[in-house]
Amino acid sequence: MPWASRVMGDLSGTTVILMARIITDASGQRYQLDEPVPLSPAPENIRLATESKPWKNYWRMLGTVMLAFLIVQFGLASLIEGALAGDAIISVIGAICSLAPIPLLLILHKPKLVHVRLAVPDAKGKQHHPLPEGGSLRTVAPTRFKRFLTPDDSVLDLPPHRQVWLVFSLTVATSAFVTLFALSESTEWLFMLLFILLVIPLWIMGFSIPVFAWWATSSKWIGLPTRRRDAEAWLIAGMASAFPALVINTWIFPGILPSSLSSASTEFLLLVLSAPLGEELWKLLAVLLFLPSIKSPRHGLQIGFTVGLGFALIENMSYVLMSTFGGPIGLGFTTLVRGIGSIPGHALWTGISGFAVGCLVEDHDIDKRIRWLMRRLTVDVVDAAENLGIDVDGDGDHSGYDQPRGSFEELLSEVDSSTSSWMLIDSKTGEARDADGVATSQDILTDLVTSSEAARYRSEDGIQILPPRHILQAYGLAVFGHAIWNGTSYLSFLIPEWIGLGEIGVLICMLGWTTILIATVLWLTHRVLSTVRRMPMLV
Repeated sequence: MPWASRVMGDLSGTTVILMARIITDASGQRYQLDEPVPLSPAPENIRLATESKPWKNYWRMLGTVMLAFLIVQFGLASLIEGALAGDAIISVIGAICSLAPIPLLLILHKPKLVHVRLAVPDAKGKQHHPLPEGGSLRTVAPTRFKRFLTPDDSVLDLPPHRQVWLVFSLTVATSAFVTLFALSESTEWLFMLLFILLVIPLWIMGFSIPVFAWWATSSKWIGLPTRRRDAEAWLIAGMASAFPALVINTWIFPGILPSSLSSASTEFLLLVLSAPLGEELWKLLAVLLFLPSIKSPRHGLQIGFTVGLGFALIENMSYVLMSTFGGPIGLGFTTLVRGIGSIPGHALWTGISGFAVGCLVEDHDIDKRIRWLMRRLTVDVVDAAENLGIDVDGDGDHSGYDQPRGSFEELLSEVDSSTSSWMLIDSKTGEARDADGVATSQDILTDLVTSSEAARYRSEDGIQILPPRHILQAYGLAVFGHAIWNGTSYLSFLIPEWIGLGEIGVLICMLGWTTILIATVLWLTHRVLSTVRRMPMLV
């Protein structure tokens, strides 16, 4: 660090010499500079703000899923395939693809500390404040200066959902536009040229933009203040849950089916049993990883919905990639159907399970009980280590855990502060604001509603749909919904083909039923999110 040497730590009984910061001017005069003020604890109830850059989260999400896809599809899957086939080369390639992306993932999502410098007007203060890296801060009026470190708890910043849906619509429209050039032999060369130039951008936007759009839409509809690092953790957990589901669908379930089954029967059972049971189970387990931090049913649904989006993101990457071999019309159709059907379906089913987990937490204070057990475990470990003569807390004795131990009743009465208090700075106006669609506690406390307005709101609400509160019931409903989507989609193609409707008839039946499924999923998603949003905000 320039201009200074520092001695840190508890050096009781030791003579410490602090080196002064001294400079010499051109005439040889020496000047001693003031030392920077030391770091102090972060003050309570302070609200920080960061510049709003909503599309930055899209690039972080895109980089994460690219690395996760490499680990799951080319890494871990190749390891299993190589082990089953006894092929060492495939296993080595799988090991490399599994390990190489991990450092990049850690760099992309490493925890960050923010160095805050706070100058508060004070008539007894100073106008010049030395900085640790050299130089000083000059204020126009006397100020009191302090520095502190705080975790980067910046709020989840997503663009307006209509803006993202516009990008999604343009992606689908571009695929359709390129297809038009294939209708004439005279423009077929232009069709090939455009498709070669656009296939990679269309693939990337086709699998990622609809997930980002649903992320922005659900965040606005649910309306809970959310830390960015929490939301990213939920998304990554959903991506990770895709690997065990892949193992079940690819190796375990096909291996236990009788070999006498036809390929159509095998595929149907895979779609209505293996995929719904396995995928919904692992997504539910991913939600349970965040059990200590879930505060309410509404919060549980938000976590489950985001976990489902993470799973859909890595799955969508594979489906849209395979659709590129069908040309721009196949790519555009797959992007559209999965973007407005499969993706919200995955998110909704897991959101239903997350809602039930939130109900369990709310009914039995599960989050506080887990935190209490973790706190007790920490105390017991420190006590045991100090009994062995290890000074864990560095206080010079072996008296055990010296901080207040508290009781479970005190923990129950604590006011939770895990919600981010950060705000966003609008890049255009420079004013601080909350994230788009977020309803803060201040909004709830100060928003007065008259009886006539309340009656109007109730009439506009429409049908209210609340998911089951019991985890097994919610999981069963998620599996049922998933199986209905998969099974009927497959039968809408298979049955018309069996009865000999011809290609046009099969296509009409398949598109008609797909439209019904998509409309149903969109309606259910909107109703569930709207209903849950009106529940109390206990986060």
